[in-house]
Amino acid sequence: MLVWGAGLVGAVVLAIAFLTSQETGAPPSLLPELQQAPRPVEAAVVAPERTAPVRATAPEQPGATVVSPSPGDVPPEPEVANAPAQPNDPIEEDQPQTARWKLEKTEHIASLLGRDVTRLEGEKQEARARGDTVRVEQVEALLQRHRVRLGELREEARLLTNAARNEPPEP
Repeated sequence: MLVWGAGLVGAVVLAIAFLTSQETGAPPSLLPELQQAPRPVEAAVVAPERTAPVRATAPEQPGATVVSPSPGDVPPEPEVANAPAQPNDPIEEDQPQTARWKLEKTEHIASLLGRDVTRLEGEKQEARARGDTVRVEQVEALLQRHRVRLGELREEARLLTNAARNEPPEP
């Protein structure tokens, strides 16, 4: 490890010496002679002198739009430090999650999943027609998962249908 590190440092030193000799066009032995005081470089004028930017003056506008109150408008109350808390509206209780409610939700999810299965079957046929075997395998895996879940949802819907029949009617 130590030998490798020393070799790497030596290679870097040689590379730097070689590159600097190529930049100057002289062999490394002549480098000390070339290290004389550099000549000053004069800058060429490329762009014209800049002038101060011109700013357009915009007409003065008020900070806020003032609208006169209409008859019947109630002005807002001024804010007061340490004002009493305002009461919130009461929160409505959740509707009971009855078997009918669960059945509706389950049937809705099953219909959405059924549409997705139909769409994926079409996509699988298109991929097969293109010869895209990778996409065919991906879609087939999705279809398999969706079909299993669809079967589970249908079974759950069947059980909920029986439970919904035994529930009392909603008021």
